[in-house]
Amino acid sequence: MSPVGRQIQLLLLPEDEDRILQAIRGRYPEVKLIDYVPWADEETPPVRESAADCGTIATIWNPSIHHKLPVYVGSNGAVTGPAVGPVVQWVRSLEKVPGTLESGRWAAGFDKERDPEMASFVGSLWRILNRFTTHRMVCTRGAGVDAPPVAPERRFRVGRKAAERALEGSLNLRSGAMYMRPEVG
Repeated sequence: MSPVGRQIQLLLLPEDEDRILQAIRGRYPEVKLIDYVPWADEETPPVRESAADCGTIATIWNPSIHHKLPVYVGSNGAVTGPAVGPVVQWVRSLEKVPGTLESGRWAAGFDKERDPEMASFVGSLWRILNRFTTHRMVCTRGAGVDAPPVAPERRFRVGRKAAERALEGSLNLRSGAMYMRPEVG
């Protein structure tokens, strides 16, 4: 069987990230969040307590499935861990410009037959994410709560806090040049 890729676009504020990570750790207490920066050495991944402690990219690692992560040592001696495979990549949604939240994503790649535990773990992560987010969005013609809706948009998951702020008008949700907001009602 060939590898399976799975990804989902996200719009999460730090409060949303914390709720989701807390739910993940409630189900999988052993889960580690790794900042996607150079490691101190080949045995020491840069584990962080929260997504907010990470930069733009983090990875979700379940050490009970993959006890040791593969590393790459560059010609300059920098040690980096995997971006996908034995981990789930988490490109964080960031408010690079105050009041505008740029989309992020989760991405996973695994082989269902060779790594059924990882396949099950990824499925469970997606179910947790779905519990704490909605995909009921509309693409809009521009930014702001009064921007006219263009069409339903179902490719993104928005966290509760991000949705709340978008609906009250204090946060714009964006992916590239596309603006969106949660559906009302």
